[in-house]
Formats: sequence, C-alpha cells, structure tokens
Amino acid sequence: MVVEYRNHERALERFVEAQSRPELLGVQRQLENALRRGEGGSTDSIVSELGLNPAVNHAALVDDADKVIAATQFAWRGRSVAQVLDRFPEREMAVARQQSSELLWFDKGSDGVRRLMAVAPVTLGLLPGEIRSYRTGVLLIEYDLAPIAAEAVAHFRQQSLLFGLVALLALVVLGIILRTHVYRPVMALCEGMAQVGKGAFQRIPRFRGGGEFKVLADALTAMAESLKRKVDELADSEARFRQLSDASFEAILIHQDGVIVDANRAAEALYESDPGGLVGRDIYELVAPEQRELVRRRAQEGLEGAWEVEFVSPSGVRIPAEIKVKQSRADNVLRRIVAIRDIRERLQAQDEIRRLAYFDALTSLPNRRQFLERVRAELDEVDRLNHRAAVLTFNLDGFSSVNDSLGMAAGDEVLRTIARRLNILRHEKDLVARIDGDTFAILLADLAGDLEAASAEAAREAERFIESIMAPVEVGGTDLHFKAGAGVVMIPNDSRDPPELLREAETAMNRAKEANDSRVHFFAHALQEAAGARLALRNDLTRSLKQGGELLLHYQPQVDAQGRMLGMEALVRWQHPVRGLIPPGLFIPEAEASGLIVPLGNWVLEEAVRCLKRWQEMGLAKGLTMGVNVSPRQFREGDFIHRLEDVLARVGVDALSIELELTESVVADDLDATVETMRALRERGIRFALDDFGTGYSSLAYLRRLPFETLKIDRSFVMDIGVGPVEGEGKSPAVLIDAIVAMAHELDLRVLAEGVETQGQIDYLVEAGCDVFQGYFFGKPAPAEQIEARLRAARGEVAGA
Repeated sequence: MVVEYRNHERALERFVEAQSRPELLGVQRQLENALRRGEGGSTDSIVSELGLNPAVNHAALVDDADKVIAATQFAWRGRSVAQVLDRFPEREMAVARQQSSELLWFDKGSDGVRRLMAVAPVTLGLLPGEIRSYRTGVLLIEYDLAPIAAEAVAHFRQQSLLFGLVALLALVVLGIILRTHVYRPVMALCEGMAQVGKGAFQRIPRFRGGGEFKVLADALTAMAESLKRKVDELADSEARFRQLSDASFEAILIHQDGVIVDANRAAEALYESDPGGLVGRDIYELVAPEQRELVRRRAQEGLEGAWEVEFVSPSGVRIPAEIKVKQSRADNVLRRIVAIRDIRERLQAQDEIRRLAYFDALTSLPNRRQFLERVRAELDEVDRLNHRAAVLTFNLDGFSSVNDSLGMAAGDEVLRTIARRLNILRHEKDLVARIDGDTFAILLADLAGDLEAASAEAAREAERFIESIMAPVEVGGTDLHFKAGAGVVMIPNDSRDPPELLREAETAMNRAKEANDSRVHFFAHALQEAAGARLALRNDLTRSLKQGGELLLHYQPQVDAQGRMLGMEALVRWQHPVRGLIPPGLFIPEAEASGLIVPLGNWVLEEAVRCLKRWQEMGLAKGLTMGVNVSPRQFREGDFIHRLEDVLARVGVDALSIELELTESVVADDLDATVETMRALRERGIRFALDDFGTGYSSLAYLRRLPFETLKIDRSFVMDIGVGPVEGEGKSPAVLIDAIVAMAHELDLRVLAEGVETQGQIDYLVEAGCDVFQGYFFGKPAPAEQIEARLRAARGEVAGA
C-alpha cells in the first residue's frame, strides 16, 4: 500500500510537471502575446480553449482588482473572483504577483476531493489615464485529480487481486514452482505485449521480484508507458491542429489525387457545406470550369506555390480566391494541402480605392486625374490615327451664391443635376469630368476634318452643353438659372502636356467669364476669330428670320427620261445685305447647331406651299409635286403635324402635292417615333422621299417599315458613272446604282437620281431603270420667276400672255 501510495504521488508529480505546468506557462505566454499585440478580444478564446481539456474544472484570467477578465464560464466575466469561487486563493495569487512566478499546489476542498490549483502572473495593458509602469493579473486554473485518483485505486485493486491470486496459486501449486515462475510470467508477458499491440496500455500487468522476467516486465512497462505518452501527445497534437485549423480564417482542404480527405470549418462555410460534406468530393468540381484543367495540371506536376483561382459555390456564386499549395508525404501517401483565402472583400476594396482615386465622389463623374490620363492617351491617338480632338471647360456663373443663400446641400444638388445633363449629351467616345468645384471639363474625341471643320464641330458641341447648363435647375421647389462660358483648346496643338492643355482651356473659359456671356472662346486666336465669325453669322440669321426679306427659295426641276417636268425641290438661299448670296452649306449647319433650323424650316415649308399654290392658280403646276427638305430637329417637334396641317389649310393646297424629303439620320435617331409620325402624315395624304440614300446608315429595315414613295440616289454615286474603280478601293460606286434601283423597285419605290450633269450619266441611269432625274443637266436651282417662265413655255404659252 505504501508503494502504491508513492506511485500515486509520483503520478501526480508527473501530471504536474508533464501537463499542468507546461499548459499553465503556455497559456500565460499566449495571453501576454495577445495583450501585447492589442488583441484583447483573443483572451476569451485562449482561456475558453482550456475548457476543452477534460482535466480542467475551470480557468479564469483575473485583473489586478480581482475581477474576472475571461473565463471558461462566460457568466463569470466582470465579476469578482471571490464571488464565483468557493475558496478564493487570495494568498497564493498575491505571492504569484509578488514573485512574478507560477505556483502549483494540491488542495482539498470542502467536498473532500483533492484538486490541483495553478496560478501564474499575467502582464496586462494599462488602463487609460494610468501612469504606472505595468499592471499584473493572474491566470487561475483548477485541475480535477479525480481521474488520476480513480486510476490509482483501480490499479491498487488490480495489484491486490493479482497478489491474492499469486498467493493462492503459490499455496496450491507449491510443488510446481518451476511452472509457476516460468509459465505464468511468460504468459503474462505475452498478454502484456498483446495489450500493447491493441493500445490498451493500462491493462499491462505489473511484475514484482527479480530475475530476467522482472527485467522483461520493466522493459515492457516502460515501453508501454512511452507508447502511451506518444499516443497521447499525438492525439493532443491532432486536437490542437484541428482547433487551429477550425479557428483559421482561411479555408483548408487536403486532397489525395483530387479527392478531398479533410476540410476545416472555414472551407465548409465557404462552400455552403454541412460538416463533413466536402470529404470524398472531387476538388476540381469546386473550381470554375474554365480553370479546372490548369489546376489539375498543376496538381499532376506536383507544383507548389501561390496562385489566384476562382471557385464556384453550390448556389452558383463565383468566389475569387488566393490559394497556397503544399505537398506532404506520410506513410508513402502523397497529399496536397490547399489553403484558400477569399479575396472578394479585397477586390471590392481595391475597386473602391480606384473609384475614389479616379472618380468624383459627389457627381460620380471622372475626376481631374482620370481626365488628364485620358487626355494623355488621346494625344497618342491623334498622332497615330491622324484625327483631332478638343478639350472643353465650363464654369457655372453665380454658383457661389447658391451655396451662400440655399446652403451646401442645394449646391451639391445643382452640381449633380448639371453632371447628369452633360453626361447624357456626350457621345460614346467623349469624356465628361468634374475637375474642380463648379468647373467641368469635356474631352471631345475623334473630331473629323481639318482644323477649321473640327473646331466648328467642337464649338457646336460646346454650345449644346451650354444650352443644357442654361436650362432651369429645380432645387427645393425653386428654379435656378445659370450661365456658362466655354473654353476650348484643340488637339493637337503646340502643347503636348495634358495639364498645360487643361490650363489653356481654363484660360479661354476665364475669358468667356470675363466677357460675361455664354459664348465659346478658343485658346487659339485664329480659331477664336472663326468662332466669332460663326456667331456673327448666327446672329445675322436670327435677325433675318425676325425681320424677313433676306431669305428666298430657289427651285430645281425634277424630270422624267423625256425631260417632262414632274416636280421640283425647294432650296433655301440667303441674300445677305453685306456678304451677298450665302450658300446653304455655310449657314444650315449653324442653324442646326443653334436650333434656328426649326423656324427656318417652317418658313421654307410655308413659302414653298404658297409658291405652289400660286402656280396652281395660274394653271402651271397641274400634277406637279413640291419637294421640301425637313430637318431631323424640325421633324421631331411635337407640333410638326399640326403646323403642317395648318399651313396646307390656310394656303389651300392638297396634301398630295407635297413631298417631304427626309434624310436617313431622321430615321436612325428614333425609328419607332419616326414610323408613328410618318404614318400619321401619310394618312393625311403627305408623301415622303428618302434623301441622300447610300451616304448614311442605309438600313433595309426602315425601308420596309416606313411609307416612302421615292428613294433619292445621292449625287456622289451619279458623279462616279463612267469612272473606273480606284486601286485599293474595290468597285466603283456607280456599280451600286443597279443594285439600289433593283432593290427600290422590289419595294415599290420610285427612284430619283440627283446630281445629273452629263448625257452619259443620263444614258446609264435610264438603262439602270431610274424613274426621275434632277441636276444641272436639266436645270440649276432658280428663283420662282424663272421656273414660272419655264412652266409657261412647257404649256405652250407665250410669255406675257
């Protein structure tokens, strides 16, 4: 009994030295490391893990005021340790703090159960406002010794039983000592070895005495104890690995030849799987289909490293991830360990960082940085592709008064509204940016033509933007009005530096602001003069439309193959009092850019109808049609149908005598609205001709849907009749005339050829099947008086009769 008691005490000492003390010190180091890194929240998980040890009754981390910081019992947090423990080891805790060393001692509680108590000092962080050098807490752990005591009692009983059996057998088989001393020890050793082989280390018999059997028994016992320690250590190591694996933020998969053999909780959560649901699955099925072959090839080649791979969850969600792969061989089995980090949040953060770096937070427009980078790219493009671009800047006049009177929120709403308007008006390749406060910049890309034509287009675009800025902005029930001048710098010019180009555009913008008008100012003097000339032309046209007397119509005959007049086209001319006769090619684009094309088109329509009525009353226009060009903007006016009906009713002309000529751009802008308007007018008798066919979109879809009667072949095709194909440009455009005529006749359309000037062209067009002709060969556009004389002559009447 004394020996067994001593063995029991030694077992307790081994428990203290082999398990309790290392565990106490390990947890002490973990806590201090976590507190030193400022990860105070980790103390709960560190202390809570002690609760997973079956030998631990409870554990708690106590601060210097004996308050529980963390414990295996969550309810203890924040309470005094004296309140939660029956026996508060105050003295031992004080000694541990004072000596800065751990203490372990055995203690018997009021229930008579013997326990192992362990305390260790833990350096805590200082509280706000404290000035002392450090603060010491205590880690308290209480171990349950009942299992060890039970083992000792069981062992004692086993030994007592064995001793009794041996004594009984010794009395019974006193005569067969040799058998007793040889056979039984050998059998016991064999049984002990069998139990070791099964892993039942506690069932190994204990031998007493001397001789070779005692040596063998001691060796067997030592071997069993060593194996038991190693098995326990391995089980503890596996448990710790599982705990660490499950606590990891990264998903971890282990697979063998593509079949998953283990997965942690993070992996199961990532792939929306039940516990253990990933084991046995093909790991390549989790990878996005387009990347499976690459991932499989890396595994087959045994590559290790880090890559980015996209996985797909069972619900179809794509998961971009960063993976690290290692290979491990154990028991001659090769396995690959894959650590997977979900990088969706990181990619979102990168996108957000990019958005903040390149976009204005208030308006969501590109900011100055992105604008300058785009200008730099455009400088390379204009050199490579030999086209032009322009930088425009706008500044809202009077914007500061909005902030002062209505507040910053109102000013922000104004900027957002203006930003939306500008962004809607821009073309696909253009860029609108907010570069500062109430200043916006626009990059106009891919401008066509030479410098003069490109600058004119840039000016027209700038005026469109200015017009949108000047529209009222409603904020809080109040309509606010703004003016804005535009500064323009063309690309390429002498400046090759994007910030310098932007500065030049802002300089021109400031000139417009100083002039207190809503005009377009160019940084280059020559371009500014051209812009001034266009503005003067526009102002003169506005005056002419208001005062009248300067605009006039010329009429060009439309004839059949025998030269009989079938109709005529009304063409506007401008007799300027200073500049003389201005051709439409100069003032029509400015009228379209400024919106004057609508009143101008209305004037042309009414004047042409009145002229036709006058000829009809003279008996000169029987069966003749009057062709009138209608601009896209005029055609899309909400009151266009009503206005046309009103003109015909007031003048008294049959709608069948009017043919409206539309370009392909009218159709392409809004096909459905165009179909609706044309059908409404067709029901009223108006006829339609498709002008300049072949130079625009030339879609066959709208030819089938829209009620056109006449298709006009553009003069560029007619001019090429008789001209051979240019090398490198394929067939001559004249070859297309046969196809256009055949197609039009299949669609029941009459074909009119424009720009006819020679007999050769006439012969070709007649042979091709054209129905009507128009051009200098039959007559140039002329005033109404000359057309009237020609009509009289065609009727066989004598002039002046």
